[in-house]
Amino acid sequence: MNAQFLSALIKISIFASLLCLALVILGNYGMSLSMPIEMKDHLTNQTHIDFIHVIYYVGFNFMFVGFLACLVWRVKQSQRQMKQYLTHSHA
Repeated sequence: MNAQFLSALIKISIFASLLCLALVILGNYGMSLSMPIEMKDHLTNQTHIDFIHVIYYVGFNFMFVGFLACLVWRVKQSQRQMKQYLTHSHA
């Protein structure tokens, strides 16, 4: 890979990481507003935990935080490759 391809890969990966981070933050914010974990039963005035919402939260975060971690790892790996390419090409 040459420097232009690595530079483009780094920029695209950083942009995708920012989009994924925004998705995680806004997704969790939206889920917390529309799907509260602690629900109140109006008949008995007792609160209980809605496990379906907990499973959905865990699944959402596992999927997108894992993808975000892969994107960040790819940025770091591409930056390392770029550094190696530049040191070998100028040596």
